[in-house]
Amino acid sequence: MPTVERIEASTNTTLQRLLWRRGMHVVANPVLWQLFADVLGIGGTISVFYALRMRESALHPAVHTVEFYISVLLVSTVYWVLVFWLAGLYRNWLVRSPFDEAFVVLKATAVGVAIPVIAIFLDSGWFSYKLVSYALLLAVVVIVLRSAVRHLQWRLRSSGMIVYPTVLIGDYEGIRTFLEQYTPESSYGYVISGILSDDRLSDYHSTIPRLGSLSQAERLFREDIYDACILAFDRADAEQVLQLVNAASDHGLQTMIVPNLYQVVMGSVRTLSLYGLPLIVISPHLMDPWQAVVKRLLDIVVSASVLLFGLPVWMFIALAIKLDSPGPVLFTQYRVGKGNRPFKLYKFRSMSHGSWDGTWTKLNDPRVTRVGYFLRRTHLDEIPQLWNVLIGDMSLVGPRPEQVVLAERFAQAVPYYNRRHIVRPGITGWNQVRLGRHDFPDMLHVIRSRLRDDFYYIENMSLRLDIEIIVRTIGVMLRGRGIA
Repeated sequence: MPTVERIEASTNTTLQRLLWRRGMHVVANPVLWQLFADVLGIGGTISVFYALRMRESALHPAVHTVEFYISVLLVSTVYWVLVFWLAGLYRNWLVRSPFDEAFVVLKATAVGVAIPVIAIFLDSGWFSYKLVSYALLLAVVVIVLRSAVRHLQWRLRSSGMIVYPTVLIGDYEGIRTFLEQYTPESSYGYVISGILSDDRLSDYHSTIPRLGSLSQAERLFREDIYDACILAFDRADAEQVLQLVNAASDHGLQTMIVPNLYQVVMGSVRTLSLYGLPLIVISPHLMDPWQAVVKRLLDIVVSASVLLFGLPVWMFIALAIKLDSPGPVLFTQYRVGKGNRPFKLYKFRSMSHGSWDGTWTKLNDPRVTRVGYFLRRTHLDEIPQLWNVLIGDMSLVGPRPEQVVLAERFAQAVPYYNRRHIVRPGITGWNQVRLGRHDFPDMLHVIRSRLRDDFYYIENMSLRLDIEIIVRTIGVMLRGRGIA
C-alpha cells in the first residue's frame, strides 16, 4: 500500500512535469517569438525616426517631451502589431518559409503605411515621403529580426531544449518510409515518442515504443502527453484517417499527414517539407485574420440593418402568422453551433402549432400553413435567425445548423460529421445554393452529400466565396425555390 510520502512525491513529480511542460510551451510558442521581434523592431525604428525628426527646428515644443515620445511609441506598436496580426503573421512559422514570411511583411507594411499616407494626402494634399521611408526601414528591420529569432529557435530545437513530443500513426509501410527520413536531432523539434499501428512492426522500429493499436488513439490524445501527431499510411482508409484527424484536432494536437504519391504529383494538396518528406498540415486557421474580422463585421452590419429597416415588414409577417393559424409567431429550437455548443435558433413559425414531430420538412408537407408556404418558398421564415447572427451564434454564411438530437445521431453514423462544427453555422451555405441537386435513397446519403458541400466551404472559406453564396441566395429567394 503506498505511503502518504510516496503519494505526495508522485503528486509533486506530476506537478513539476506539468509546470515544466507548460513552461516549454511558452518558450516554444513561435507567436511569442514573432511578437518579441516585431515589438523590438517597431520600437527601434520609431525611436530612430523620432530622433531624426527631433533635429527639425519647426516642431511644436510638446514634441520634445518624454510623454509625447512614449505615446507615439505605444500607438505605433499597437498599430503595427494589429496590422501584422490582420495579415496573418502570427502563426507557426514552420508552415511558411522565411521568403514567404518576408513577402507578407512587405505587403503588410505597404498596406499599413498607405492608410496614414493617403489620409494625410487627402487632408492637406501633402505626400509624406518620410513615412514611406520609415515603412521601408520597418519592413527591413522586422524581416531581419524575425529571421534572427527563427534561427535562434531552430538552434534550441536542434539542441533538444525545445521539443514537440509526437506520436506517429500509420501502417507498417507508411511508418517505415517515414522513419527512413526521420532524424531526432533535426531543427524541426518534432521527436517521435511513440507509434500507434494495427500492424505488427519489425525490429526496424524497436527504438521507438509501440503504444498500441489505432483504436487507442483518442485515449492517448486525451492524456495530453503529445503536442503533434503524424499520419503515415501507405494504404489508408479515408474514413479512418478522418476519424484520427478529428480526434487529434479535438484535443489540440497539431496534425500532419504524409500524402500519397498521386496527391503530390497531381498537385491536389499543398504540402510542407519536414524531414525531407512532403506533409499535409491540418491548419486550424481557415481564414486570414483580416478576412475573419471583416466577415464578422459584415454579419453584424447586415443583420442589424435588415432587422431594423425591415421592421415594418417583419411586423406584418408576424400579424399574418397570428391570423392564419393559432400559436406563437416564432418557432424556437436548439441547434448545434460552433464547437458543438447548442444554441436556441429562431424562425418564423411556418407549420401548424404542435404539428412538428422532429422530422425534416418534405415537399408539399401537410403541416405547413398557408402563410408558412409563402415564407418557406421565399426563405423569409429564416429572417429571425439574423438575431442569432447578431449575437454571434451564427453567421450569414456557413453550414446549416442541425437539431441537437439529429446531430448526435449523424455523428454516430458518420464519424467525421462533427468537423462541420469548427466554424459558425450559417443562415445560408454552399449546400443551399449549389446547382445539380439530386434525390437520394435515404437520410445517410443526404447527410454525406451535405457534408461534401460543407467541407468544400470550410476548406475554401473566403470573403469572395461568402459574397458569391449571398448573391446566389438572393437569386434563390427571388425565384421562390425554397422547399414548402
